[in-house]
This record gives sequence, structure tokens and C-alpha cells, in this order.
Amino acid sequence: MNGIGATPYSESQKFHIAAIILAAGFSLRMKSFKPLLPLGSASVIETAIQSFRKAGFMDIRVVLGHKAGELLPICDALGVQPILNEDYAEGMFSSVKAGVKSLGREVDGFFLLPADNPLIQADTLQRLYEGFNPGPGGIVYPVCQGKRGHPPLISRSYRDSILSWRGEGGLRALLEHYQADALEVGTEDQGVLLDMDTPEDYRTLLKHYGCAPTPTEFECYELLKGNNTPDQVIKHCETVARLSVFLGEQLSEAGLHLNRELLRTSALLHDIARLKPNHPQEGAKLTAAYPEVSAIIAAHMDCPWEPSQPLTEQEIVYLADKLVAKERIVSLQERFKGSVERHQNEPEVLEHVYRRFGQAYRIHDRVEEILGKSVQTLIKSNLGSDVHG
Repeated sequence: MNGIGATPYSESQKFHIAAIILAAGFSLRMKSFKPLLPLGSASVIETAIQSFRKAGFMDIRVVLGHKAGELLPICDALGVQPILNEDYAEGMFSSVKAGVKSLGREVDGFFLLPADNPLIQADTLQRLYEGFNPGPGGIVYPVCQGKRGHPPLISRSYRDSILSWRGEGGLRALLEHYQADALEVGTEDQGVLLDMDTPEDYRTLLKHYGCAPTPTEFECYELLKGNNTPDQVIKHCETVARLSVFLGEQLSEAGLHLNRELLRTSALLHDIARLKPNHPQEGAKLTAAYPEVSAIIAAHMDCPWEPSQPLTEQEIVYLADKLVAKERIVSLQERFKGSVERHQNEPEVLEHVYRRFGQAYRIHDRVEEILGKSVQTLIKSNLGSDVHG
């Protein structure tokens, strides 16, 4: 299965070029599975596939490993070839080898693209193709702002060297031995440099993509009603939204400028899929038309923030959600105590509770550090009638 159409590549192309997309990794630093994160109306992996399709390259192969079962239906639906890498835990180079090993003699060269680098313009891919040489000397790199990016276009003549490489440093180290063979093609396409190892990278990618505006209040309530979100859940969301906006306004006054509407709409919709299994990811799918909102919803139960990173709307909604029990604003201590009591005989659930509240306390401490004030005192003095505990 080489893709949609009668031929695996455009009839106007002289050479048979395959596209290998690497989607087997654990996404450890992101803490959400990167290929399935929303990007506009599609997922990251779907966007990467369509980048090649738009440029006329139809022989597309996706290397799978971690969560392969979730990506296989997408590969089938889009008519691309899945390649299972059983050694994916050994690192990305094992996936490179799995993809390269699949290349038959009919293939002249191949693009190599990590799935988390999906925003490549069709013109960029065509320009790389125009510089391609199928023999030795056939390594073409896109270069933007003086930096090499993804995807390189590599001649199949390097196949055996890649498969037999045992040195450290993976493909990058191997290709350093062939610097004399490399051709650099300049491009203004910043997408060649935009990967996403961290949540901050993901937000940058969303901004580059050109995110849809946040939904209006009317649209939020229509989405909630249309997805049969219970009234008591909506009331909880309303309180989280009110608290998120309040905290955002306080932080903005202290110099950390946050998007008030993004806070409000993300919090109002964060539990839109509350009654469904894996409700953060289901909620993210339901709001995929609003990528920044969708990303916040996806992370509202497991926020991947690190103390070395700046606070964003995502962390504020996460914290506000942990400060609201049903529709009551409470202290973290009260909310945490209640969760522990409910799940005291469920050790696996308790592990998640401790992790999530540990993250909430870290974000809470950073907020207090920025404000120079007690969060609880600030909330009580401004939202006193709503605060309990």
C-alpha cells in the first residue's frame, strides 16, 4: 500500500521519492502523545501526511511503535503504509532504520520527517526534490535562517550505510561523514525548524499554524449543550472560568500578560466531555477547531509544565480547576484531602491524585511568587462569597 492514486508518486516526477514519517516515540517531554495532538481540524500526524500529499508525494510510510494501535486506523483511513518498529524503545534511530529497511529498489530517495515537525510547505518539498541526485552526493537539506531543518531528502544509495551504522549519535552522526555529499537549499519556510519537544514548542507551532479565534460565549454554551454536558458540570466549568480569569487578571497586572478570552473559553469548555473515558483528550477533539483552547483542554488533568518554563493560560486553567470542588472555590488542601479520602483504597488512582496535586502546588507557588501575595487571601478578599475552606 503506497498511498492514494494509481502511482506511488506524481507522474510529473522523474524519481520515485518515498516519505518516511517517524511516529514511534514516547513523547516523554511533551507528556501527551505528539502525533495525536490537535492542529487545526486535524491531528499532527494527519497534517504531516497531508504536507507530502499537497506536494505530490504519494508514497508515504509512517513508522509506528508507542501507541501503534491508535495510529493504525489513521494510516488505514489515509491510505499510507504503516511500518511497525518493535525496537522503538531503543530510540529514534531504530525507527529510522525500520523506515529505511522498507525501501525497495524502485525507490530512488526518501524524505525523513519526525512527526512532530509537520508544517512543511509544499513548495519547500518541491525545491528539495529539484536539487535531488539519486546517486552518491544525494543528501539535500532545507536551510532557514542559516540552520538546517527537516526533512532531509536522502538518496537510497545510503540505505546500506544507515542500516549497518553502529556508532553513537544516530543518523545525524552518520551523515556528518558525508558532509561533502550534502546540498543545502535555502527556504523562507520556518516550518522546517518548528519541531515540538515541549508544550511551549507546541504553543509556538499552533501560533505559526494560524490558530482559529477563540469561541464566543454563545458558541461555548452551544458546544456544551450540543455534547450533552450535564448542568452540574457546566456550573463547575463556570466557576473555573471565573477563577481562571481572575487569576489571569491579577497576573497580568503583575507583568505576566495572559489572554483573558483564552482563559475564559478554555476553562468554560474544559470538562465538555466529562462523562466520557479519557475526557481531556475527547474534549480536545470536540474543540479541535480552536487549537489553543483544545491544547489547554487536553492538558487540564495532566499538565506537563516544568518550573523552568513561564506560566501560560494552560497552567492557570489547570490550577483553577484544582481549586474548584463542584461549583465551590476551595483551598488546594481541602480539594486534595477530599480526593485522597475518596480514593484511599485505590492505590493506582491515588498515585495520579498525588502527581496532579503536586503539580498544582508547584504552579500555585509560582503564582504566589509572581504576585507577591497569598493566592488564597487574594481570592477570599475579591471572591469571598464564593470561597470555602
